[in-house]
Amino acid sequence: MAAVNARVDVYFDYLCPYAWRGAEVADLVARDLSLTFEWHHFSIYQSHYRGTTPWHVWNERLDPDDETGNRGLLPFLASLAARRQGPDAFDAFRLALLRARHRERKPFDRATMFATAESSGLHLASFERDFADPEGRTALAHEHCQASRRDIHVTPTFVFPGGHTACLRIKEVPADRDEAVRLLGSLHELLTRYPYLETVTRPRERRN
Repeated sequence: MAAVNARVDVYFDYLCPYAWRGAEVADLVARDLSLTFEWHHFSIYQSHYRGTTPWHVWNERLDPDDETGNRGLLPFLASLAARRQGPDAFDAFRLALLRARHRERKPFDRATMFATAESSGLHLASFERDFADPEGRTALAHEHCQASRRDIHVTPTFVFPGGHTACLRIKEVPADRDEAVRLLGSLHELLTRYPYLETVTRPRERRN
């Protein structure tokens, strides 16, 4: 994948470990490939809900004892608050929060949200105000529904220039920047060279 000034849309959920690894890949390759990654919130819980009564994650009551952040709602609202402080602040917060969850095994509680905001250099008073703004729930609903209309079902889903789309699920982060560039370049080449390719799935290893 040659270096180009292009945008790649990524749909992600903070609960997803694959989304964290995908974010690490994006962080490694963005500069070398001159790519701008645009990150969109997508709820796995909402997408997989098959109940008989209507349920929406953005209407959930916040429970401070739920270490999943109320099925991902809490980190979504914190993320939307961070995004109001600009793309650099959003990028720093998003990657730091994914690392806090999946690398450091921290719970998705308010303490983690505010510690991440502080370590990412956010303006804390503005973050706290925007975090509590009920418009965040509306924004999440709108963003998730937009993704659903694009037939997004899993995370992380990458949409490359030309509309070439794939879910990138890797078991570990590439060893270095060069390997990450080769990985994303190979994926892009596969999608563009074989547009009729729909799904490639490896069987999972059995665990005792």
